[in-house]
Amino acid sequence: MKKSSGNWTTLRIGELASILGITTKTLRHYEKKGLIVPSGRLANDYRVYDCDDQRRARDIMGLRAIGLSIPEIQNLFQNNADDQSIRSRLLGILDEKLREKEETLSILQGQRDDLQARSLELFNTPTDKNGTCICKALLQKCDCLAAG
Repeated sequence: MKKSSGNWTTLRIGELASILGITTKTLRHYEKKGLIVPSGRLANDYRVYDCDDQRRARDIMGLRAIGLSIPEIQNLFQNNADDQSIRSRLLGILDEKLREKEETLSILQGQRDDLQARSLELFNTPTDKNGTCICKALLQKCDCLAAG
């Protein structure tokens, strides 16, 4: 049930949830966390969201999609921050997330390189008569061939 008044349209909770591809439970959860506040309620106590509320909900969903946690989003919107401070805070959060991802990628690249080197060492190691020697992959001194 869309109500139009001037240039804005209000949506009930189910309509907004449907547009955003989420459940009404998710919107209520965000309301509990203080991320979004419906602009009003209908006579039947249904929540209604005006254009600003809808934009805020869309922003929240977008921020969740790029990996921000609920506490990070709460921090971003705290104290009724103006658009410029929200933008600045988001840039700071995104910079930090980029640094974290770069660090994670560096660690993963090092692990990948180590596994690749161990695999190559094992591949290039002559096998004993049973083919059971894995010493090179474990970076151990090999005495398998000498024992045979």
